[in-house]
Amino acid sequence: MKLFRHLRILIQCFFVMGFLLGCSQTNKPIETTEFIKYEDKSNNFAISYPKGWSFDSKQKDVSVVFNSPKENDQDAITESISVKAIILPFEATAPWENYKDGIIEMIKKGSPGIEVQNTTKLKINEYEAMQILLKGKYNNEDLAFQMTYVIKGKMGYIINFTSLYDDLEKYASTIEKVTNSFEILE
Repeated sequence: MKLFRHLRILIQCFFVMGFLLGCSQTNKPIETTEFIKYEDKSNNFAISYPKGWSFDSKQKDVSVVFNSPKENDQDAITESISVKAIILPFEATAPWENYKDGIIEMIKKGSPGIEVQNTTKLKINEYEAMQILLKGKYNNEDLAFQMTYVIKGKMGYIINFTSLYDDLEKYASTIEKVTNSFEILE
């Protein structure tokens, strides 16, 4: 249960960060071909982000956040990708299915009105992962939160992509490339 309490706090932080860091407002497909590798040696992970995006590793609630550039002057909310690394109170060895319902319950309690769109098991490099797609509102805008969870031993990582819900497909290729670039440093 301590793991779920830590994850609840972490999930709530991601929603706040997602709301603050925002999303774009056009539907033209984005095909990113150049990426820059970011390494966080203190949290033992590396991830690549699109060239032209800014990054901030000084945020209080996440290890790093990457923000897309504004597409125009009306682009009040830009896309963001954040990574949060946490030390778990014990080694997580159970299959993802054992954690999924508890994580979803915490998300719903921490963010009333949030809707789970789907959950997916996947593999990132050699690590089992779980992805949860959520839909929520902020300033009357529908937002998408694609949260990917990776655990190795006592370390947990959450990769969160936030955008306007209708822009999710526009960034699908970029999100997939960034998520699949994630690696745990030994």
